[in-house]
Amino acid sequence: MVIADRILKKLDKIGEQFTVNSNTYRGVFKILDTGTMRTYLDDVEVMGVVRPGLLLVTKADASVAEGDHITRDGRTYEVLKTSQHRIAGVAVVKIAILA
Repeated sequence: MVIADRILKKLDKIGEQFTVNSNTYRGVFKILDTGTMRTYLDDVEVMGVVRPGLLLVTKADASVAEGDHITRDGRTYEVLKTSQHRIAGVAVVKIAILA
């Protein structure tokens, strides 16, 4: 699929390197805004985010699961939620909410 290939090439080109479970991947990080946070987390989980949360977009086959710890720029974040996003039924990217 052309769109999926383009997205994956962009992740490889502009994504930042991060480590999870001793594996290194590339992904795009974004500061988690309140609206996006409430899309993925319930009220109790939102209250538990004490520092700015991050949204991570990475390849669908990246081994990132809830409860994992991701190291980026010397800081460690916990994965609160993950979600696969598909185009035409094909998993293209994985979204992870980090705190």
